[in-house]
Amino acid sequence: MKKKMVAVLLLSSMVFAGCAKEEAPEVVEPTVEATDDSKEEAKPEEEKEEEALFDYDALGIKPVEYGDEFEMGENLKAGLTNLIYPDYEDGKWDNSKLADDDSWKDSFISSYLQNSWFSFDYMNQVGENSDGIMSKEQVEYAQYSLTGTYIEFDDGVDLSQASSGFGIGEIDSYTVDKYDKEDDTVEITVKYSKYEEIAASEPGDPDHAFDVKVVLKKDPYSCFDGYNVVSLEKTETTESLEADNKTHYVYGDILDYDLTNNWIYLEYPYGDDYTAGNAYFDHFLTIDCSDNPGLIDEAKALQESGVWQIKVGFTFDGSVKVPFETIKGTSVDEADR
Repeated sequence: MKKKMVAVLLLSSMVFAGCAKEEAPEVVEPTVEATDDSKEEAKPEEEKEEEALFDYDALGIKPVEYGDEFEMGENLKAGLTNLIYPDYEDGKWDNSKLADDDSWKDSFISSYLQNSWFSFDYMNQVGENSDGIMSKEQVEYAQYSLTGTYIEFDDGVDLSQASSGFGIGEIDSYTVDKYDKEDDTVEITVKYSKYEEIAASEPGDPDHAFDVKVVLKKDPYSCFDGYNVVSLEKTETTESLEADNKTHYVYGDILDYDLTNNWIYLEYPYGDDYTAGNAYFDHFLTIDCSDNPGLIDEAKALQESGVWQIKVGFTFDGSVKVPFETIKGTSVDEADR
């Protein structure tokens, strides 16, 4: 078989970090080896992996350029808002565990691609140009952009088959703990508010508040403003509510009665000035009227007169658990707020 001589340059490994400038590798004298015509010139592993993953030209992706200071773009903000929301074991999430997480693919599709409350620029562009269908490669690229971990999907996704959940989160602010234009790793701390559901009565009060340590990695081809999320660590900072042994009031819509136990069920409950806050209430609240069974008759009389939202008095002592699930009613009146 015909032989030819090829020069193989032995290069040190390179780190691809957007527009960050790397020092030139040490010059090494080329070596010569005999090879078949079918052999190709060796390439760095990073280049092989990048070429094997995605054709960025075909995907229409242009690399971003990094500034001297970190700024959170709207796409990254949206991705982080969604990623921080779920509850994680020990409050920690790490992209290195995704390959072994059997639920992640379905979660990514439902939470990021078929979520009517969530969008990002790349997904919107794909949807507009392809009748709402995101191809298999586009799905894999979007997931990789968010997490920096390659996950293979079975097929494309119909973006029009979207639904919405009951909860939402918000990034209130962030501080930059580590950023260098020449460094791949970025660390920030996020102030985050979590709402278990869209509250009708007290929309400004979160159910839970967190400080979140976020580690990012620069990826100039990521559609989340040039960053992958490497890890999250959540610390809850929700303020606690202390019993004061005083009379307080809760408000809510009459939902139903349990005449056997002398209970009134309220929906969409909220508190007075002291007990106000979505963090302290669930979607439903049980009013225990066993010590004052006449309160049920008073509530029914209000209903018959066309009143559905009532004000219930209770003593906030040490026996009352927060978040409020059940309280012992001491009075019932028409809601005045």
